[in-house]
Amino acid sequence: MDLFAQLGKEIEDAWRRQDYDESLLPALAADALRRADLPAKLTAWDVIEWTLDQTALPPQKDPAATFGDPPRTVFVAPRFYIDVYFWLNGTTQIHQHGFSGAFQVLLGSSIHSWYEFERTDVVNSFMEIGEMRLKLCELLKVGDVQEIRAGRQYIHSLFHLDQPSATIVVRTDKSPLYLPQFSYHKPCIALDPFYEDITLTRKLQALDVLFQTDQPDADRCVTELLERSDFQTGFSILSYLHRALTTGALKELFALESPATQFSTYLEIVQRRHGSKSDDLEAVFAYRDRTNEIIRRRSYVTDAEHRFFFALLLNVEGGERILGLIHGRFPEADPVEKILDWTHDLAQTRVAGVNTPNALGVEDFGAVDLTILEHLLRGKPVADIGDAVTSEFGQEKASTADVDAKIKRILASNVFHPLFA
Repeated sequence: MDLFAQLGKEIEDAWRRQDYDESLLPALAADALRRADLPAKLTAWDVIEWTLDQTALPPQKDPAATFGDPPRTVFVAPRFYIDVYFWLNGTTQIHQHGFSGAFQVLLGSSIHSWYEFERTDVVNSFMEIGEMRLKLCELLKVGDVQEIRAGRQYIHSLFHLDQPSATIVVRTDKSPLYLPQFSYHKPCIALDPFYEDITLTRKLQALDVLFQTDQPDADRCVTELLERSDFQTGFSILSYLHRALTTGALKELFALESPATQFSTYLEIVQRRHGSKSDDLEAVFAYRDRTNEIIRRRSYVTDAEHRFFFALLLNVEGGERILGLIHGRFPEADPVEKILDWTHDLAQTRVAGVNTPNALGVEDFGAVDLTILEHLLRGKPVADIGDAVTSEFGQEKASTADVDAKIKRILASNVFHPLFA
């Protein structure tokens, strides 16, 4: 573990010569991490053993483990520190940082996505509305290094493909110049995840009581609360309701209406109250519905390649990007053929104890469907697919109307949506 002390001393000496200019730390720390090449000299399990062996650890910067599963501080300097983060879950939310530094992959691999956010409206100091754009997506492997730049210049997410994964992070404490440290909700919401409103917290807890005790006035209370709430509070209440309704927690309470219908009623209240600010809220929750389904389907499979496919669908939109990342992972294979193989496997995978036709979530997905999917992935115009498929399979197995319906089903599927977004 002296390696971390050597790395920390080198960064400290070099950064002090630059008068602790925070704009220079990311490049300086990234260069030091590359030259130190710690993943070639120690393992994540060395860090675990070292933790267990110590009578007293260095001052721990995040004792409550709010970031990482868990984090470990291995070196502390006056103006920065070095952590090793372990990750047991796949995804981190899209976020920016209130600090500067760099990180290096110590264990596992990740899908790294880098975004831009063009602000169109400031709701208040803790919430903004704008347009998100994915500008870069790449696979990170052991030894890869990324600079961390504070604020909007580095909005990103990491989806950890392996369990566990671990990263070495050189970072400053939070800088007041780059707060709040927004998290982002596709396609348009920036929100301060650290903002605390105890009144709102108590209101959501009160709703829990109403729902769990099946109070007949629960719907009226929610409606009246949304009708008088500000936009940020309304979004927080909708987020709570969306989670509760989609997980079935409120299913019995609203037995006469589907969860989606009931949620739409609440969404319309916010849209009427807040006008243009809420234009894209439907898209925010539609995106959550799609990702929730893919997360659920990923939980049904254990094969590493199938889980990689679902991870791509969770994190990347656009066929070209997805095909490029598959090529990066499997350079000897045709990416389209890999998708077809995975899709066929998932369509044949039954899930015990779950009301779903298969792990793919699309019923009766057979040879005709796979051929249609291949044509779509290879860029064949939709208008030409019907004739091509009918010619190959014959009118009995693939009538024009049947092929058209199958095309629409594929394009409308939550699982396939990212391939054609």
